[in-house]
Amino acid sequence: MSFLARYRNVFICIVTLVTPFLFLKSNLADPAKLTAFDRILLTISTPVQWVTTASAETVGQIWSKYIFLVNTNEENERLRFDNARLKAENAVFLKTEQEVRRLRRMLMFKETFTGELRASRVVARVVGRGVSEQFRVDRISLDMSGTDGLVKGLPVVTFEGLVGQISRFEGGYADVMLSADRKSYVPVFVQRNGAQGILRGTGELDRYTCEVEYLLRSDEVREGDQLFTSGIGGKFPEGILAGTITSVRRENTGLFQRVVVEPAVNFSRLREVFVIMDSAEVMSTVGDRDE
Repeated sequence: MSFLARYRNVFICIVTLVTPFLFLKSNLADPAKLTAFDRILLTISTPVQWVTTASAETVGQIWSKYIFLVNTNEENERLRFDNARLKAENAVFLKTEQEVRRLRRMLMFKETFTGELRASRVVARVVGRGVSEQFRVDRISLDMSGTDGLVKGLPVVTFEGLVGQISRFEGGYADVMLSADRKSYVPVFVQRNGAQGILRGTGELDRYTCEVEYLLRSDEVREGDQLFTSGIGGKFPEGILAGTITSVRRENTGLFQRVVVEPAVNFSRLREVFVIMDSAEVMSTVGDRDE
């Protein structure tokens, strides 16, 4: 084995250790005292240093951007989580606010009842809804557990206005016939001028509408007029909002005009209602039946 082959690794280590020292010595030397060997080393090292520096800066920038992107992604994940949490909390607060507002309106409406009527009303929770083929609520069911004295025909109202009347009851539950049902008839009057008629449901499948029957052509009514229960017959208490006139048509012949009414209540959103237990006409009918 030759001398160079035997000590090759030693020579490589010496060159590897000495070369950087020589380059460093040439770069740190006073330019006025540079030797020819130093200038040669500087000529060789300058492009190497530039490439090394540029590569290091490029790698550093890429690494910094990577770290920045990693941190940004983590920050985005945290912000998305916080945003989802805040949305959920806001939904709970909004639901609570709506519930408080609804209960406050019911309490205020409760105070409008007077005398025996105030003592006779019962709050009932809506537990079921009948839906037509056009996805319109055409019947609601109430939880009347523990309530005595239920009879067919008892008025059902809410703070928005007239809902309808009890049509059937069994086992602590009661069905309500809505005011928009074609079998519903309610005596009403126009608030603005006192004109009276009978509010009858049309039973349409795709919308909630009623018509006022027996409203004379001479009675001056117009769109936007509000109708309230008149109390005639004693079945429905006087002064409950029944609906708003949306259309008036006077024929050239006949005694009456055709008046279309939008019910006061959105039946699909009902959650609690008042059942008026002491309806004079209903109770007298029951009394006569018992006799």
